[in-house]
Amino acid sequence: MTATGAWPGVIGRLAPVTLEELDATAALQTRTDRKYVLRPETWALALASLDAAPRVLDIDGLRTFRYESVYYDTPDLDSYRMAARRRPLRYKVRTRQYVDTGTVAVEVKLRSRTGETVKHREWLSPGASRGGGPRLPAEAQRFVASFPATADAVGRLAETLTTSYERVTLLTADARVTVDAHVRGRDNRGREAGFGDLLIVEVKASARAGAVDRALWSLGVRPSRVSKYCTALAALRPDLPSHRWARTLRRHLDAPQPALAGA
Repeated sequence: MTATGAWPGVIGRLAPVTLEELDATAALQTRTDRKYVLRPETWALALASLDAAPRVLDIDGLRTFRYESVYYDTPDLDSYRMAARRRPLRYKVRTRQYVDTGTVAVEVKLRSRTGETVKHREWLSPGASRGGGPRLPAEAQRFVASFPATADAVGRLAETLTTSYERVTLLTADARVTVDAHVRGRDNRGREAGFGDLLIVEVKASARAGAVDRALWSLGVRPSRVSKYCTALAALRPDLPSHRWARTLRRHLDAPQPALAGA
C-alpha cells in the first residue's frame, strides 16, 4: 500500500490469517457496519492501542488487494435515491472484480427494516462482468432477478459508477475490519471524485461496538456516513439529494476531476 503515514509499515508485522479461516470465523454476510474516514497515522495509533493485535488476510504473501466495483442503477437512480432518503428497505447491485486474481462476482446488498445489511454474492464466469456493455451482464441478471427487492429493476439496471481502491482485511477477536485506501469513483462520463490519502475503515460486526470502535472513539474518531457509491456520485452530481452525506462530502471528498479527453 502506498498511502502515507505509519499504517503501511504495520501491515507486514501482523500475523497472517488465511481466507478459509477468515470466512469460517467472520464471513458476516449479515452484519452491522460502522465506517470511519481518517488519516493513516491515526489508524496506526488506534491499532497500536489494542490489547491484542489483529491478524491480516494473507493470500500467497499478498496482503493488499486491488478492487474494482461497478454499480448498477436505474435511469432514475432508484438505488441511490432510496439510500439518500433512508428508505428502510433498499438495495445496491454491483459487480466486483478482484483485480489481483481476475475473479468477478455479482453482489446484491439488501437493507433490512432493523438496519442490518445482508449481502448476497455469486461468482461469475471470466469476462462476464464486461460482456453486456453498460447493462448488467445476463449471467448476473439471473441472480439479481431471484430477489424480490430487485427483480422488477433488473431490466433497467445499467452501469452508473465504478469505484476502485486497495483493501487490507483484518480479523480481530470480535470483528472483521476492512481498510480501504486510494478510494475513487468514476462515472460513465469519465469524471472522478475520491478520498485522497484518507482511509475508509469499516468495522463489520454482529451488533455491538468492539475493540476497534472503542480505540477509534478514544482518539476522537466517530463513525461517518459514507457510501463509496453514493458519496462519489453525489460529489459528481450536485443536482442529486445528498443531505445525508453533506458532512462527508464537505470534509473528506476531493474536488471532482473532469473527464480526460477521449474518455
